[in-house]
Amino acid sequence: MELIITGIIGAAKHVPSNPTYVIRINAGVAPFDDFDRRILSSHELYTVVEYTFDDIWPGMVWTDDPRAVMFNESLAERVLREFQADGLDKEALLVHCSRGKNRSPAVGIALNDVFSLGHDSDALKERYPDANWYVYNTLVKVAKRIL
Repeated sequence: MELIITGIIGAAKHVPSNPTYVIRINAGVAPFDDFDRRILSSHELYTVVEYTFDDIWPGMVWTDDPRAVMFNESLAERVLREFQADGLDKEALLVHCSRGKNRSPAVGIALNDVFSLGHDSDALKERYPDANWYVYNTLVKVAKRIL
């Protein structure tokens, strides 16, 4: 399966050639607007799912914005089950957040590892050193329990 990890600009420029499962990672603090959603949902080869969580983790020092959403095991289970049900039959997986540096690499690498999508995990981890490892570890931990 092709794996595309990117930010919103890369996702907007992407033109799929095969059926593609798109994971859009929204933020509670700075959500995408309707224009972003329309552009990224417009292709007939896309199956789009959206999750909302911010690039935060337990114990992190950050401002207490009440809109912030932390990734958790319940959300991890939803991501895993939905991808297992609707994503594995696609030829490509596109995962994007706003910048493509923290949340989308964490989800993309975890799904690659959990579902054996065929990419070198060590190379991906080296390419995306700033991935949100809390998100990655939560997905892998939940996958071991439910799959």
